Amino acid sequence: MRIESVRVTPFVIPLVRPVTWATGSMAVVDWLLVEVVAEDGTTGIAEAIPRPMIYGETQRSIHTALTEYLVPLVVGQDSFALERIHRRMEALAGNLAAKAALDIALHDLNGKLTGLPVHALLGGPVRTEVDCAWMIALGEHDAMLAELEDKIGEGFRAFKVKGGLDPAADIAVLTAMRERSESDVRLYLDANCRYDRDSAHRVLHALRDVLDQVEEPIAAGDDEGRVELARAVPTVPLLGDETVFTVADVARQIRLGGLRRISLKMPRTGYTLSRRIVHLAEAAGLRLQISTQSETTLGTAGCLHLAAAFHAIDLPCELTFYRDVADGLLTTEPAIHGGRMAVPTGPGLGVQLDPGKVAKYRVRL
Repeated sequence: MRIESVRVTPFVIPLVRPVTWATGSMAVVDWLLVEVVAEDGTTGIAEAIPRPMIYGETQRSIHTALTEYLVPLVVGQDSFALERIHRRMEALAGNLAAKAALDIALHDLNGKLTGLPVHALLGGPVRTEVDCAWMIALGEHDAMLAELEDKIGEGFRAFKVKGGLDPAADIAVLTAMRERSESDVRLYLDANCRYDRDSAHRVLHALRDVLDQVEEPIAAGDDEGRVELARAVPTVPLLGDETVFTVADVARQIRLGGLRRISLKMPRTGYTLSRRIVHLAEAAGLRLQISTQSETTLGTAGCLHLAAAFHAIDLPCELTFYRDVADGLLTTEPAIHGGRMAVPTGPGLGVQLDPGKVAKYRVRL
């Protein structure tokens, strides 16, 4: 189907509570709604998520990248010609979030045009519910423990715990969490690349019987240190995030051999590039999960379809950030019970925009 136009709408929604991690904090989501309109009026939707301190993209820069550079390359193309569209988008370097949003919206559009859910377009489903990991942000020791116990009570069995600023505090809180958890509760630490080599070794040795995995303990560019750490503490698998932004990054880390798990983030790789990463990782024997990029309900729906489509995405996925956002742009929220989230079954992403909420939260740049 010919692409007629693309609408880009910046929006801002406050968080229920500020969220803090080792390299920053946030009190609002200031994302962009992307709507790809076909010549028959059918519309595919997605959200673009800027993370200035990680990818260098801002709400304003994504708006510019889309409206001035990428949209002219996409309009007039066949919505199913995804390989051609991605080749055309390569004319603009970088801008991962802008390109991924277009890719996700195109998949939603194509699903609606065919009457199929996105996970079916990707070859799934292999699962109709997805195990979720709850993220515990940096905070006071007792508050972090209380949040763990509360969410275990809701049925969650996997937890991502933010750390990286104080190795001793990280050791203390994760040790206490393990003592208060049953053996089937998975705990993993995300240090956001903030440990030096010595601190990383100290933390992983101390928590070698506590952690199910650790996410990016040292600087993303320290490949030698990462491989050394992986060999020194083989019982704690290393999960890549800041080291695996692109397909080429994943291929390189596979060759280096330090990582055993790969984090997929839909807002930077969409479906087309995520699929390539899944196949690379699966061939190398690496497990995958979908990690949060602070999605609202719209972004969460997109992540669910990816998680449903591939056997290799078998680790609990970080899909619950929308619960820290005061509202969303959709008519409904995801269905979650006992720490598991149901995959939408309708055409495309299987969700609908609420025009009133779009109008309420839209902003002008």
